[in-house]
Amino acid sequence: MNPNLKDISLNSSRRRILKTALTFGTGLTTTSLLSFLITKSTKPAQAIVVQRPNEFELQGEGTYIKYSILNGVLQLDYRSQNISQHFSGDQIKTLATDIGTLVTVIISKPPNPKFGGNIVKLSFLLPIINLVIGTRETTVQTEAILTTEKTSGSIRTPLFGQLQSYQTIVLRGTARYR
Repeated sequence: MNPNLKDISLNSSRRRILKTALTFGTGLTTTSLLSFLITKSTKPAQAIVVQRPNEFELQGEGTYIKYSILNGVLQLDYRSQNISQHFSGDQIKTLATDIGTLVTVIISKPPNPKFGGNIVKLSFLLPIINLVIGTRETTVQTEAILTTEKTSGSIRTPLFGQLQSYQTIVLRGTARYR
């Protein structure tokens, strides 16, 4: 027995399901199977408003980093066992990636660039964080990388082999909105 749609009572849930399935399959109207199956709510939609942190305090393995974006100006304080430096503005490079924002500063350069030496860069990843309005801070965990790069300088002595080496640092701390 193959019942037709007209053989099923008008108020039947079976008729509505079949009609929707036929509409979805044939595309005769704009009704979709998905919209039919989702229950309709009588409550008004509620928007959830979020804000992004603009200050990060991170530490781990003898390293302390405070990074902030206040009034559009980038600021970074870096401390390790034997270095304490402040960076601002163009000294700080940022790169938006699929896995977060990569922040990089140059910690040290060779004393005489003509002869080459090592350039040390600090890079760390800032994950995307949403703070609910009214919540000022949350915990964060991320990674930093100290990159040491051998350079030949302007004398152009060729270098061979691996020119970059890495040290990773696990960072934990606080992301906040000010």
